[in-house]
Amino acid sequence: MSSSIEIRHLRYFLAVAVTENFTRAAERLSVTQPSVSQQMKELERRLGTPLFERFGQRVRLTEAGTAFRQRAEVVVRKLEEARDAVGDVANLVTGHVDFGVIPPLHTACVPQVLERIARGYPGVSVAVHERASHVVETEIEVGRFDLGLGIMSRLSPNIRYQRMITQEVALIVPADHELARQRALALRALEGVRLVLMPEAFDMRHVVNEIFYKARLRPKVAFEVATIDALLQTVLHVRTPTLLPPIVLKGHEALGLRAVKLLGRARRMEFGLLWRRGSKASPAAAAFAQLLKQAIGRP
Repeated sequence: MSSSIEIRHLRYFLAVAVTENFTRAAERLSVTQPSVSQQMKELERRLGTPLFERFGQRVRLTEAGTAFRQRAEVVVRKLEEARDAVGDVANLVTGHVDFGVIPPLHTACVPQVLERIARGYPGVSVAVHERASHVVETEIEVGRFDLGLGIMSRLSPNIRYQRMITQEVALIVPADHELARQRALALRALEGVRLVLMPEAFDMRHVVNEIFYKARLRPKVAFEVATIDALLQTVLHVRTPTLLPPIVLKGHEALGLRAVKLLGRARRMEFGLLWRRGSKASPAAAAFAQLLKQAIGRP
């Protein structure tokens, strides 16, 4: 196996891996399709193993290709971090940021940061990935996300946690709902009440399940909705309550929903920035983080 693998091989390989098609990969790279095919044949020859299985117009990664992709993504990410660190001659931040955010904080925190990025750093591009909090952590650990905004689990030794928001889980209901008349509500009042919750794949659902478990209750789940926007619309139109931190209502004020405090040992949740420990943030990621802190109101 030859070790002479160039960065263009990795970029071409990742484009094919993402699109599963040589023609679409060529379009993404602004090159010809034969050029992509030739580069992939050369890469497979140098590695000494097939990376793709061909199925007509589509291609899929082999087991070796899947393993190679994970490492190729890290190499390309490291190269981009080095490029971003150089900056441009005018000392303006340029580069790209891959940012992971959990659903409850997406609308509440991200749009105003993107507005400030567009206004103050036109050379920066941002990809926002909405994921469950544990997925955000994993993607940061392997280097696919530059930073994230999620639950402060403090479970990973590879993640640096920076707390920014602390809130208690509350009952979210329409303002004219009978439960909205309460200043505060005991959790037992929700026994038998139909709820709309996030699916089990999300960390927020685990938090709600834990709240009910500690109260020796079982939530009556009528609907499971995977996005906050659709979930809040369901609360409004179906008049089915949910349990979430009140920050989810920021950016959704027009819906006229209300957060009702839960009595007793309501679950306090901490949210914050997640960084890969031991890795210096690129100028673009550092600028994004600073604007995020300003938007949330943290120094």
